[in-house]
Amino acid sequence: MIRSFIAVKIPEQVRSEISRMINSFAKLDFSVKWVKYENLHITLLFLGDIDDDFLNSAIEQLNTIAKNEKMFQMSLKNIGAFPNQHSPRVIWIGTETGAQELTNLQEKVETAFTTIGYKPETKKFHPHLTIGRARDRMLNSEKVLSTQYQSILFPIKSIVLFKSTLTPQGPIYEKIKEFSLVE
Repeated sequence: MIRSFIAVKIPEQVRSEISRMINSFAKLDFSVKWVKYENLHITLLFLGDIDDDFLNSAIEQLNTIAKNEKMFQMSLKNIGAFPNQHSPRVIWIGTETGAQELTNLQEKVETAFTTIGYKPETKKFHPHLTIGRARDRMLNSEKVLSTQYQSILFPIKSIVLFKSTLTPQGPIYEKIKEFSLVE
């Protein structure tokens, strides 16, 4: 079994900016597990543990989707939290330009994957980049949540199928296969 998910990558320049911001947040001494630079991405679908048969079907589905989807421009903006700003558990950066295209892409992936046995989530997809997970209630979280952020415009050129290995030091993500979108 392979623990896996489908995501879009964030370019190095944007990950570096976000990583610097995360490092400044880490100095504020919140009980938050911040996402490492190399793990910054936007998840389209979390698959969980899958077997080789599902993996092969997933690769076929993603090949088909990528051949029919155009690359698009995206930007990230501002910080938010799930379930809400007063009781943050997940801290994220929102999408701005490209949010609708990303949502459409996620819907196509989810729809295709239901045909091979994926059980869709009940929650509506909210395009975001997770930057941290609060371990306890975050007091004075407004220092983080009021931070203004605006990324450059960058292209989303592919969909990536990742393997996720959980370790005591945090997850390790390895690319299984990348699927280029149409230019």
